[in-house]
Amino acid sequence: MNGMLLGLVSALSFGTADFFAGKSSKKIGVFSTLFYMQLVGLLFLTAAVFWKGQWHALLSPQYVGEASLWMAVDLIGILCLYQGLRTGSSAVVAPVASSFSAVTVVLAFLFGERLGAGTWLGIVITLSGVVLASMVWSGKSKQRSGAAMASGVFWAILASLFLGTAFFGLRFAQEALGGLLTVWIGRLQATILLPVLYRVLKIKLAPPSRSGAGLVAIVGILDAVALVSYNTGLGLEDTSVVITATSLFAIVTLLWGVLAGGEKPAWNQWVGVGCTFAGILIVSWQ
Repeated sequence: MNGMLLGLVSALSFGTADFFAGKSSKKIGVFSTLFYMQLVGLLFLTAAVFWKGQWHALLSPQYVGEASLWMAVDLIGILCLYQGLRTGSSAVVAPVASSFSAVTVVLAFLFGERLGAGTWLGIVITLSGVVLASMVWSGKSKQRSGAAMASGVFWAILASLFLGTAFFGLRFAQEALGGLLTVWIGRLQATILLPVLYRVLKIKLAPPSRSGAGLVAIVGILDAVALVSYNTGLGLEDTSVVITATSLFAIVTLLWGVLAGGEKPAWNQWVGVGCTFAGILIVSWQ
């Protein structure tokens, strides 16, 4: 399985997880969903690491520290994104935050990755399509206040920077520990740190109901699979190529909304879908 294909598996898993995370958030709230999906991911990955027998890699404090650092940056990015969605308009916050993949591509280029003109063309078309598909233009919707909008954009920009940096840095952790153990470390520290952070911020954790627990389980497992797939792909392909494939997660979420949620995307979103698939085909042919 090549890096591009693993990036697509990551996109499918991320996009599906985000769709069900939206449903879970309506039941128990975004912050409770975030914590419990991390806990589910930890349990799932613990079983997977036992099965693979990879615990010996934890004997290296340097490698563990690298994985912990980049997964912590990823967690900060997610928290910034959720804060942006709480304080700003999702129609503005979503496309700004989804540009994190462009941050990863730029960092990869600055740190030495060199790609052909055709690959760069495909990357630009794909990322442009993701942004188009994430935007919702509707004259009927009421805009939020200027202050709230500005606040949402600020947090979305921070989310983009942190997530883009994390997805670039994960290559270094993956090279040392592999994709599976890197994500396990991230889930472990998130399960420990989030309750502490929530207590400081006075955020209450709402326990999931029976139906809510099923949603959280789906989100936690798929999100873990997505990160492991992305990290494993980094060992087979350039970061720029893998992150471009992974960026299709926004399209997957959109399509889930159409197929299962009865949503009707705007014309620009369909154009975005077309651009992303065209871009991915260009990259895969290089």
